[in-house]
Amino acid sequence: MTDADPTNDADILYLKSLSILYVEDEDEVRDQLKTYLQRRCRKVYTAANGKKGIEAYKKHHPDIVITDILMPIMDGLKMSEIIQEIAPYVPIIITTAFEEPRYFHRSIELGVHQYVTKPIKLSILEHALLKCARTLRAEAALKEIEERYRVLFKLSHIAISVADADHGSQHLIIDKDSLNLPMEGGLIDCNDAFLDLIGYQDIKVLQDQGLNIYSIMTEASAKLFNDLVQNELLVKGFSSEFELELLSQNKTIVPVIAQLILRYSETGDPMEIWVVMRDIRERRKIEEKLRLSAKVFESSKDAIIISDQHNKIISVNSAFSDITGYAGKDVLGQNPNILQSGRHDKGFYQQLWSDLMMKGYWQGEIWNRRKNGEVYPEWISISIVYNDTNEISHFIAIFSDISDKKNTEAHIQFLANYDPLTQLPNRRLFIDRLDQAIKTAAREKSRLAVLFFDLDHFKTINDSLGHSIGDQMLIEVSSRISDCMREIDSVSRLSGDEFAAVIADIDEIGDVIIVVQKIIAAIRKVFKINQYELHVTISIGISVYPHDGKNYEVLLKNADTAMYCAKNNGRDNFEFFSASMSTQALERLSLEGSLRKAVENNELLIYYQPQIQVDTGKIVGMEALLRWPHPEMGMIPPSKFIPLAEETGLINPIGKWVLQEACRQNKAWQDQGLIAVQIAVNLSAVQFRQHNLLEIVKEALIKSGLKPCFLELELTESLLMDCSEFNVSLLREFRQLGVELSIDDFGTGYSSLSYLKRFPINKLKIDRSFCMDIPKDRDNASITSAIISLGHDLGLCVIAEGVEKAAQFNFLQAQQCDEIQGYLFSQPLPADEMQLLLRKGFIKTDL
Repeated sequence: MTDADPTNDADILYLKSLSILYVEDEDEVRDQLKTYLQRRCRKVYTAANGKKGIEAYKKHHPDIVITDILMPIMDGLKMSEIIQEIAPYVPIIITTAFEEPRYFHRSIELGVHQYVTKPIKLSILEHALLKCARTLRAEAALKEIEERYRVLFKLSHIAISVADADHGSQHLIIDKDSLNLPMEGGLIDCNDAFLDLIGYQDIKVLQDQGLNIYSIMTEASAKLFNDLVQNELLVKGFSSEFELELLSQNKTIVPVIAQLILRYSETGDPMEIWVVMRDIRERRKIEEKLRLSAKVFESSKDAIIISDQHNKIISVNSAFSDITGYAGKDVLGQNPNILQSGRHDKGFYQQLWSDLMMKGYWQGEIWNRRKNGEVYPEWISISIVYNDTNEISHFIAIFSDISDKKNTEAHIQFLANYDPLTQLPNRRLFIDRLDQAIKTAAREKSRLAVLFFDLDHFKTINDSLGHSIGDQMLIEVSSRISDCMREIDSVSRLSGDEFAAVIADIDEIGDVIIVVQKIIAAIRKVFKINQYELHVTISIGISVYPHDGKNYEVLLKNADTAMYCAKNNGRDNFEFFSASMSTQALERLSLEGSLRKAVENNELLIYYQPQIQVDTGKIVGMEALLRWPHPEMGMIPPSKFIPLAEETGLINPIGKWVLQEACRQNKAWQDQGLIAVQIAVNLSAVQFRQHNLLEIVKEALIKSGLKPCFLELELTESLLMDCSEFNVSLLREFRQLGVELSIDDFGTGYSSLSYLKRFPINKLKIDRSFCMDIPKDRDNASITSAIISLGHDLGLCVIAEGVEKAAQFNFLQAQQCDEIQGYLFSQPLPADEMQLLLRKGFIKTDL
């Protein structure tokens, strides 16, 4: 290079990255120039003629080709022609010693970049090489830009479509009046974001269907699109942003924000219209939610207040105005405390704000004041709204007027505690007040009286004149009774024509009598109801705390009993409760009558509970247990009717029947081939005192045919405390008869064990109270273990009753207890179920 030639450092540097194919048939010239080129480029390939040059090009794809013209086999021009067919833009430099015009013309036709004559001047060759490098560098930069554009175009999340805007093709730009005319053109290009937007996989599908940009939008959008093309795009080359509704492949509408950009050709004519779109479906949804929220806000029946971070009201809905009477303009900029009623103290609001700031939410009942001054209750929820930096931005309060709810609750509360007809406390409230009065009396060691009222012959008036007249009379009766009472006393309508009252803190019974006489006199007076003059009287029963009862149930029942006595004694008077009127006595009398009837009608039943041998599970006995299925009261427990039977003497006929039935049933089972086991029958102290007990037992055995050894009589430990000669003799006669004897509830009697030596006992039955909670209860466990040891030392069989848990059984088994009885293995069973158990013969005990 000469000093006059500028040095392009960038071109020189770029040249060093390129490869060159040098084709020359003269070896010496080829080698010399190859050495020169190697210092200036990345790689040099050589060939001796045009044919070899084509082979080298196809193999190495060099960036620049330098070739001589005249060479054997194939000249350089022919080779250049073939290479340009392969790579039309590869730079080619021709070197030749001939300056004939035909070579120049042919080179120009081939588009050869440089022509260097021989002998080659290196400066000229270098200039040619740098010029080729500059061209390749520019092409590479353009290619890089185009590739970058293509990547951005394809990968952009913004949908972009490109449509032909050539006037000649009439692909897109059309007159306004011909919008509905069919058009030929279609889309030129689009990116994946656009295809995803309208639900297509490939632009070819759109192109194959002959669709253009108008075809994939709604009719209204197509008209708007064309107007913008005519009025904005062709005028200034781009449009303003506008909303466009595209049609997806499945014809659903896809809303977008679009902008049009016009691209011109090199001649300045419109060439392409680019449509850049942003999907606004989510924005539409948000806008719809906002519209819906606004509608909810405005149409809500609950009042809504929105205030700023300083608690100044910025918005209220119409329900707020309906409830408070304030219009929105009246409260904007105000603090919500303008609604305060004054019912709540400062501490209430301090606690409210403390909870609100701590939890971000507060809910509760507040009394506020309307614009007209009326105070009303509201149920309010207050929430804090935070911004992105977690600072308070707004407060939202939602409340409803609960005046109607309060009134309803008050009415419900009234109905729950008061009689709606007379406005007096009902039974529920009266019992509560009576209970409180009793507690006060107990604390102050004072007396109170319970009065039970019932109108005489009120039913006749009610049935003959109708309930309306009857109701008015009840109202008047309640008023007259209340007028006779002190303000501190409580009067109640219990039901129908029954009333009750409590007179607290009485000093003398005479004070109660004075009140009662006043009530009786007041009720005797004529009742003027409508056109009727009616007369009724009242019967009153009185019970006094604490003499007649210490709780409201007993006092009220006793007063009721006394009231019925007053009616039985002629009505229109009063009676104080006495012990002979006890409800318990009446119930006992009723139960006694039912029990006598049950005995007469053979209504009693015997259930059987198996007794199990501990080691084998074999059924070795069963206990006969009496049951009374009352037709109205259900199954009455023996603990309730056995004592009654003993007190009334019914135990003797009942005991005789049990003995006979147990023997009969046991013999019947043996006759059926079931296993023969003992049946245990309990004898009470009353039965034991019968002078003919031995004959009764013999009769039962003879009638049933049961062998005496299969009958066991269970005697209570307390019964055996009487070691009289008669008792000792009687028990020995039972043993001589062959009947087995056992002591029931052993360990619960007195500590004397001398009777064990005198009485011919076969078996000890450990009371269920000792089996409870063993082995956990160490005391019971020790007692149980001692009884078993004692029994075995005396040569007696030991059975434990009340065994309900596996732990109890395991303990008894470890202590060598002989037999067990309890719910763990079987509850008492009716005869048919016991029969099935006997047929089996054993119960599994491996727990």
